[in-house]
Amino acid sequence: MAMNIRKEAKTYSLSRSRDGLARKMFAATLTAALLLTVLFWSNTLWAADKKPRINEDPVVQQQAADFIRSLADEALTSLKQKGTSLADQEKRFNEILREGFDVNYIGRISLGRHRKKATRENLEKYYTLFPEYLVKIYTSRLTKLHTKTVKVGRVFPNGKRDMYVRTKIINGEDKTYDVDWRVRPGKKTDGHPRPYKIIDVKIEGISMARTQRDDFTSRISTSGMNGLIDFMQSIVSGTIKVADRGKSDREKEKPLH
Repeated sequence: MAMNIRKEAKTYSLSRSRDGLARKMFAATLTAALLLTVLFWSNTLWAADKKPRINEDPVVQQQAADFIRSLADEALTSLKQKGTSLADQEKRFNEILREGFDVNYIGRISLGRHRKKATRENLEKYYTLFPEYLVKIYTSRLTKLHTKTVKVGRVFPNGKRDMYVRTKIINGEDKTYDVDWRVRPGKKTDGHPRPYKIIDVKIEGISMARTQRDDFTSRISTSGMNGLIDFMQSIVSGTIKVADRGKSDREKEKPLH
């Protein structure tokens, strides 16, 4: 009987050893599978992250540069023509603005967080006025560059899609300004070239879109959306002059008599 007990104990011990070994093998297999899964997804994500972005494509960059070369030269040189009235300049720039700028996008970012708090009526008035307002602002500020020559330089990727196309603006006194155009490429469709739109212009490092947004935020904080709309209407109608660069807006805004 004692011999049988020893045999049963030995058998039980061997069984436990086999069970333990099986559990260890299962755990090792599961760990290896998990590591392989993590490694696979890591490589997949790394490969996706390393996939060339659209704004790093030399072809897209060249197209963006060509787009700016054509549009910037047309926009800036058309504003320097002698004998051209401000009304004629604004009319011409309005065509260029709608052709080459993403006016709706600029309008949205200029309003910033206040867009979600505004009433539908205020938003309708704002978006109706904004294109004409933008023409007044851009025409005034770009005219002051007194452009003689536009030279397109390097293209810099910005974020996942956008690019900055750097231009050198040379005025009649041979003074040079760095003007960077933030360009966003659109989706390419069959039979049509890829569209490009300007969403910001930096003059000597100063973003016109950011300046616009800061100004709108200040006005809304002071007088609400109605106050901003009244101000925009005054700019559009010409009862207030467009502010010059280099001074505070309050100093530059003077009613016309």
